[in-house]
Formats: sequence, structure tokens, C-alpha cells
Amino acid sequence: MSAIVLLPLLVIIAVLVMRKHMIVAGISGAIVAMIIGHMGLASATKIIMDAIPGMMSMTTPIMYSATALAVAKTGGFDALLRLSRKITGNRVYLVAAAIVLIQALATYAAGLGAGNTMVTGPLAFAAVGAVPELIAGMAIATAASFETSPASAESATISKIAKMDVGTYVNQMFPFTILFWIIGITLAAYGVWRRGRILNEENNEPMSMGQIVRTALPPLYFIIVVVAGKYLNMLFGGYHVFTAPFNMISTLVLATILTKSSMDKMAENLIQGSSFILTRLFAIGVFLGFINILSEIGTFKYIAQIAASAPSFIFVSTAILAGFIVAVPAGAYSVGVISLVVPVLAAVGLTPLQMGLVALAIGMGTQMSPVQINVAALSQTFEMEIESVVRNNAPYVFGVLALLIILGLFL
Repeated sequence: MSAIVLLPLLVIIAVLVMRKHMIVAGISGAIVAMIIGHMGLASATKIIMDAIPGMMSMTTPIMYSATALAVAKTGGFDALLRLSRKITGNRVYLVAAAIVLIQALATYAAGLGAGNTMVTGPLAFAAVGAVPELIAGMAIATAASFETSPASAESATISKIAKMDVGTYVNQMFPFTILFWIIGITLAAYGVWRRGRILNEENNEPMSMGQIVRTALPPLYFIIVVVAGKYLNMLFGGYHVFTAPFNMISTLVLATILTKSSMDKMAENLIQGSSFILTRLFAIGVFLGFINILSEIGTFKYIAQIAASAPSFIFVSTAILAGFIVAVPAGAYSVGVISLVVPVLAAVGLTPLQMGLVALAIGMGTQMSPVQINVAALSQTFEMEIESVVRNNAPYVFGVLALLIILGLFL
């Protein structure tokens, strides 16, 4: 395979560096890939059309996003923030640390991150605003969690490639999971402690304690059922009561009753709340279609082959870097990136632990990917463009990548 297959990727990166829209970058790279791969318009069209439905079918993040925004319009997250301040006082950095920990635990339990971000993100934004370190801390903790969760497709895929039990793989990776949780929590707490709260506006309308509690209960309930739903279901003998539709409907009903809102108005707020994430998912689906054209001509497999040919003393570190590089443009589904990269590397000697480090690097790379659903979730909850979230995460994620590369030299 010729190195020319890297050209479309370089074109995409160059266009993104020029701060052009990701769709413009995707089209540019896809056209170059079609020329290099002698791909016809019919084949390219099918690849793009197959990518869009996959993103639009992510119903849980859509439901949770719409629910969180509907509850926010009742003043729920503002009331929950006021309640938390009565406990922590002015130590809002403790709230930031708690939010990242909740996000990490919820993602680890569910094996998916974006849906939980839709729930914890509004609280984080209400509490401290768009603090760069908090956003990056949530991204890092989330990536570490879904890459090593016993419930994730990523862990299942790595275990299958390594021919080992999922539980054994998860236990082996758990110390690294904890390490990146600590990094994410510390980063968030430090950023808020150093910068303070970064808010455009604050609701100072007086509220009685009773009103605060009533208004805060729906978002608090929502956070609990999303984070702990898997374990709450065990109380019902494993019967799946706390599902995404149930969590959505029960939260809206509770908010309607406690805030004395109109059910019609709540339903309208729910529909309006879905519009932002739906537009983001559509854009991501289109861009992912262009990226899949690069995958079709072998761009990402070529990168893996380069890593596989590295000298033995830097082989693992090179594999980690390769996984990260592929994940940045193609990170909508990190399990897909794992399937592209890890088998090639495993064939030349990666151990299960080393595969796990590559998986973590892939997870971190996804948090700089404009096609990653958790990045879209952060974009919505912190009211930033996707490209701004990517730029925000970059210095912190590169720091984590450096740590992984160093670990690769010794493990």
C-alpha cells in the first residue's frame, strides 16, 4: 500500500487548521481520496448515506439532551446549583470535582459517555460555566471510562482480539482507569479553583427554600436514575424499569407536577430541546461519511502498518500514537477505530495490557474528534461550537497522550 493514501487525511487536517468548517474539510479530503482510490460517485454516495443513519439513531443521547434542556427551562439546574451552594459554600471547585466523578462512574457503569454528559453537563455549566479544565476533565474521565468499562463494546472488542475474558481485561485495566479519573477530577477542580466561575449571566431571582427544593428535585432525580439506573433495576429483579424512555417521561412528569408547569409547554420544550443535538448529529454523520471514504481506500490501516514496523523498543509507544492519530478524524465510534488498528498491531506482538493502552489512546483521540458524540454533547451543554471544544481539549489531551506514550516505553 502506497503512502499516497495519507494525502486525503493531510488535506483534512490542513483545512481544519485553517479553521474551516468540518464539512468543508471532509469534502476536500473525500474528493482527494476518491481520486486516489479510483472510487466512483455511486460508491462514495453509498458510504456517506450509510454513515448518516448510524449517528441519527443514537436515541439515548437525544432523549437525555432534550430532557435536560426541558428541565433547565423550568429553572431546575439553577435551583440544584443553589442547593449545592448551601452545602459547599463558595467552594465550587468541589462541585466541579464531584461532577467529573459522577460522570466517570456513570460512564463506567453504562459503557457509554455522551448520554451521561447530557445530564451532568448542564449542572456543570450552571455551577461554574465553560471552564476549560472542567470540560477537558470531563472528556478525559469519560474516555477512560468507556474504553475500559465492563459494559462497553470497546472492552468486548479488545477482549475478543486478545482472546481473553472481558472481566480479566477490565480488572487489568482498572488501575489505569482510576489514574485517568484522578487526572480528570484534579484538572477540573484546579481549573475552577484557579479561574473561579466563568458565567455570562446568573439568575439572582429570590427563591424560598421550599421552592428551591421543589424545583431542584426533577434534575436531581434525573441525574440519579441516569447514573444509577443499572443498579436500581436490580431492585426489580433485573427488570429494566429505568430505561431511557422511562427516565425521560418520569422526569418530565415530576417537573410538571413540582413546578406547576403546563404539560403541553413541557412537551414543546422537549421537542425544542432536541433540535440542537439532532443538527449536530446530522453534521457529524455527514463528516463521518467523508471519513469512511478514507477508511475504504486504506488510509487508517496504512497508519497501523507503519506503527507495526517500528523498532521493538518504541513499538508500543508508536502503536499508542497510531491509535490516537486514527481516532482524531475517525472517532465517531471508537470501537470501529479499535477494529481498524488493534488487530494489525496485535498480529505483531501487542500484549492485552498494551492493547488496553492503545485503546485508551484511541479514547483520548476521540475527545479531539469533530465526529465524536461526546464532543457534540460537550458542545451543547457548554454552549460552544464543536471546533471550540476540540481546541479546548487539545492541550490537556496531548498531555495525557504523552503520559500514555511514556507508559508504553516501560510496559
